[in-house]
Amino acid sequence: MRALLAPHGTRGDIQPMLALGVALRARGHAVVFSVPSGFVEWVRANGFDVMSNGVDIQAEMGSPDANLDSVRWMFGRLKEQTARMFEPIARASEGADVIVGAGAQLVTASIADLREVPHAMVAFCPCAMPTAAAPPPVFKTQALPEWVNRLLWQLGSPVADLLLRHTINRGRATLGLASIWSPLNHISGSLVIVAADLQLAPPAHDSLPCVVSTDAMIFVESHTPDPRVEAFLNQDPAPVYIGFGSMMASRARQLAEHAIAASRAVGRSAIVAGGWAGLERFVPDADDVLTIGPTPHRAIFPRVAAVIHHGGAGTTTAAAAAGVPQLLVPHLLDQFYWAHRVERLGVGPRGLPATLLTADILADRLDEAINDPGIRKRAASLGPAVAARNGAEAAVHHLERLVREVSSV
Repeated sequence: MRALLAPHGTRGDIQPMLALGVALRARGHAVVFSVPSGFVEWVRANGFDVMSNGVDIQAEMGSPDANLDSVRWMFGRLKEQTARMFEPIARASEGADVIVGAGAQLVTASIADLREVPHAMVAFCPCAMPTAAAPPPVFKTQALPEWVNRLLWQLGSPVADLLLRHTINRGRATLGLASIWSPLNHISGSLVIVAADLQLAPPAHDSLPCVVSTDAMIFVESHTPDPRVEAFLNQDPAPVYIGFGSMMASRARQLAEHAIAASRAVGRSAIVAGGWAGLERFVPDADDVLTIGPTPHRAIFPRVAAVIHHGGAGTTTAAAAAGVPQLLVPHLLDQFYWAHRVERLGVGPRGLPATLLTADILADRLDEAINDPGIRKRAASLGPAVAARNGAEAAVHHLERLVREVSSV
């Protein structure tokens, strides 16, 4: 089987698909990737054939007009990126037996139509699909009644279809494909694999028939320890980790300063991951502060007192696997879902939205995360179970079954 894996988004969308690629390759399948241009060399370094999908998402998120607080801006940029991806992904799909999209990917179902091969989507959170258990990701509130969540999906899906229809159909026309009425139904019409830890993010009780659930797909990165980082992590008491991943909030400087101030207020040093926001630019050198570049979470998280992060699916899962308390500072979309789940599971305090963050409030929440014995015990108990799970192999079986079923028709 030859699989085209075409995730679109940030590192949190690409890394689990690398885990899927590794699992497919271990089963003897050929794998080709189509990814945003900034990830091409990383994917190639892991031994895969890869092509750019024509979008440099890091550059676009860092553009002067970027506004991650605006759903309108994000949706508009998604449409523009989608229009540009039809031709590159069609080129990458030559010879594919199955095409798999992930993240903010709206093109792959149409490319599968072009190649007349089966299509699957991978999502990293149950809230990516219609369910009464959670509202659509654009809504921050997570404690709504089920009937309200269901209503929001029923009202929102037709609106999203209307806004996407022209862009999708214009791209399909360039490939000689007929127009479609509901892009969302088309994208999720065959198979959707929700790859999220089954304990952290339980499958929805009313999932659509096309949805199957696996545990999170974990890509194990190679890592050479940095003596400077090792020495910092060996401190007693253990430091706090601060990192906001790919989030480029307009308040990045303030977020970094407040998080460091909160760490100092509870008597802890801070290890700060620069991320796409370049937090290292705002963090002065100090004995109790160390900035680091890209480093696997598994090399850092088990050795810190708590993890302060943005609430991405991968970071939340990595912190849970490390067995340490975590404090989420959600910026957008499914990050609010993950903050809600961390609070519900009792492995961290209530999340603090990035727009509301102050040093004093964050210090109070951080103190709770570090010193509440219940939080520490629950986090430590959950860690080994999460660390032992990897849904990549199960996802491969679902894809193999999909190809068999389609080929037998």
